[in-house]
Amino acid sequence: MKKIIISFFVMALVLGVQSYALSSTKTELTNDVTTINGPIPGDNIDTSGESQFLQKLEDVTADVPPSDEFLEIEGLITYDVPVVVNDRVNFFINYFQTRGRKYFERWLARSNKYLPMIKKTLRENDMPEDLAYLALIESGFNPNAYSRAKAVGMWQFIKGTGLRYGLKINPWIDERRDPEKATMAAANYLKDLYAMFNSWDLAAASYNAGEGKITRAIDKHNTVDFWVMAKKKYLKQETKDYVPKFIAALLIAKEPEKYGFYNIEPESPIEYESAAAPGATDLRAIAKASNSTLEEIKELNPELLRSFTPPNIKEYEIKIPLGSKDKFYENLAQMPQQEKRNFLTHKVKKGETILKIAKMYSTGVEPITYLNSRNQIKPGAEIIIPVMANANHNKEESGPKMAKKELKRLAKNEAREISREINYIVKKGDTTAGIAEKFGTTVEAIKKWNDMDNAAKIFPGDKIRIYPRIARLDLQKDTTAR
Repeated sequence: MKKIIISFFVMALVLGVQSYALSSTKTELTNDVTTINGPIPGDNIDTSGESQFLQKLEDVTADVPPSDEFLEIEGLITYDVPVVVNDRVNFFINYFQTRGRKYFERWLARSNKYLPMIKKTLRENDMPEDLAYLALIESGFNPNAYSRAKAVGMWQFIKGTGLRYGLKINPWIDERRDPEKATMAAANYLKDLYAMFNSWDLAAASYNAGEGKITRAIDKHNTVDFWVMAKKKYLKQETKDYVPKFIAALLIAKEPEKYGFYNIEPESPIEYESAAAPGATDLRAIAKASNSTLEEIKELNPELLRSFTPPNIKEYEIKIPLGSKDKFYENLAQMPQQEKRNFLTHKVKKGETILKIAKMYSTGVEPITYLNSRNQIKPGAEIIIPVMANANHNKEESGPKMAKKELKRLAKNEAREISREINYIVKKGDTTAGIAEKFGTTVEAIKKWNDMDNAAKIFPGDKIRIYPRIARLDLQKDTTAR
């Protein structure tokens, strides 16, 4: 009888907490559209409501008071990361069951597509397989996800961290969007974080906030217990909620029906084989040669930012449907050259710039400058323009008359953007390197803009000038991992 009463009390407590969390949360999801600039324009970038939901999810806070009470988990399911259930975890369980249900169901279905590969990678690196579910709250297992902080891909790497862990980011490819390579980079990063803190809770929190922030929190509060840190004021609310959010997603994903998620239709695990394709080969030609579709090739190769393989290498390892490799080579060899690699020749007219021409042909400035080995053009010169094979470029429709008006506006905006200055006020805990990473620039640029010598230090309250557009232009000159 005593056990029954205790069990009933625990059940009532959990339901009460969930009800309270649902009714008292201060963050509401809306249909407001958030404009985000992706890393480089590309056909694969996700512009759906899902990206907006992920951004809103970052702002959802567990509006429940901190508690020292943890409920034990019963059942046959095992976990290889620390799992506790408290009020904050229950809040996010309830959130995913209710207002976040639409997208969480989609993520559960998609998870089956990538989980076998992710778990295999983690297992081969002697890491807990349950860490795979961090990608669930980072991106919903979406390789094309991007955030307002310019984090990209399934594992939401910012540019600096991606480069640090060996991911290539240039005008042609962004390997943060490559599921396998990004997963390997995430595994290495998480392994380094665990080596620093000897705690998966703190490793996960560091994945969200950065290792420097967690190191300072340890020093400030003299504790290595994440749940103690979460009661203090130093960490941002997003980081305090990150671990509870992860645990809630993990619990539901491993036992969906227990939490009311029925009839989830899992997507099939992704299967492919790799083949060597010449650089600058149009993806339409690759799709035709592998008896697949352009959409399928793009889905298998989300890291490609253009509609052709990178032109700066002799061969590119392209993913094609499983079982099509032999036929692919045969079909590609028989295909006319102009169908495989289609470039237009454009004769430069007076007043035209590379930017105007790029806009005219719906391509980027970088591919044109690279293919022609020049940053400046003169009237009368003929330059090569990369376009999709079989693309219809009617010079009457997309030529000077139609382009000039739009390009004049674009050039005006470009000039305004270049001159825009941001005055950033240094906060406690800021470093010059951290500010540089935040704005996508370099320490050297910040020192130059602010007339700082190499030994200069910054202090809370200092005002620092930042020129974001110039920073982006400078970084585009060299985006190869070192």
